[in-house]
Amino acid sequence: MRILLDTNVLISYLISAHPERSATSAILRLALTGEIILLYVPGVVEELNRKLSTRADLAARISPASAGSLIQWLRARAVLVQPIPAPYSEVTRDPKDDYLIAHAVVAEADYLVSWDRDLLDLHQIDRVKIVSPPELLALLREGDAVGGSGDE
Repeated sequence: MRILLDTNVLISYLISAHPERSATSAILRLALTGEIILLYVPGVVEELNRKLSTRADLAARISPASAGSLIQWLRARAVLVQPIPAPYSEVTRDPKDDYLIAHAVVAEADYLVSWDRDLLDLHQIDRVKIVSPPELLALLREGDAVGGSGDE
């Protein structure tokens, strides 16, 4: 099963008071054990770095070291999705999210995991299902998620 995490999922993980108990942490553990394949899109990391440098509220809560550790972890364990040049097909209410959809479709992701309502309201684009972190975990527990072995 191939999973692409939106930037807001990484940010919520980094600002969580107890990240080890979060749904995102469970997803990262599944990637570590090979039960799922995480996809790494450089644009997600660029967006994370941009938000940390332009939003004082996030910069105050997320240390550069913790963000750097997470980014390094992703680069070491996730499958790199080659950047797709713009322009992207317009499929979302927020054009800034179209790059995520384009990369998820091209990378043959099974799931795009996000907290963004503009994305979640789409439910599915092509074969990519769009879910929140807890929804993905529920699907995995119920056995409704595609694959699950990490072999796909």
